[in-house]
Amino acid sequence: MNCEHLQENLYEYLDGSLSTSEKAAAERHLSGCLVCREAVRRESQLARSLSSRLEQAVETIALDSVARRGLATAVERKIAESREGPLVLFWSRLAWPFATAAAILMVAIWMGRHFVAGQKSHLVTARIPTPADNGEVLIHVSYSVPDYTFRKQGNLVIDALTCDTVVTDGALLVKK
Repeated sequence: MNCEHLQENLYEYLDGSLSTSEKAAAERHLSGCLVCREAVRRESQLARSLSSRLEQAVETIALDSVARRGLATAVERKIAESREGPLVLFWSRLAWPFATAAAILMVAIWMGRHFVAGQKSHLVTARIPTPADNGEVLIHVSYSVPDYTFRKQGNLVIDALTCDTVVTDGALLVKK
């Protein structure tokens, strides 16, 4: 092994990740090369210094109870997600074609109901009967509220379009 090869593999040598034969060659080279021994000494000293400073910095960190609780909750959630990940991925892959078909069917029904049904408006219907003797007019109003939702599940985005019908009954006082 020469100086250039040792410099290329210096960090692997310090980490102990060289093969047995490469480590033996590096040690043979270091026994005869003062420049490379000095480079190994400097890098080892730098690593020890950074490690001790990091340990000192970590020891001075203090989290309040709210931060510790939030951190613990985040870790628990990540653990739970990692446990259910493959199962959720399997079901989402299985359900994706069915969800897509259902969404297309819902959009087709909605479009047919709102655009093809003719002149009649489906957004607001009101029946106003004649005023009763006490001056009240009973009102029945119904309308559809579209709701588009989506969420990310793994690498998939799942979306849905639903329409909720809202019905309101009430009475208005009519001045005579």
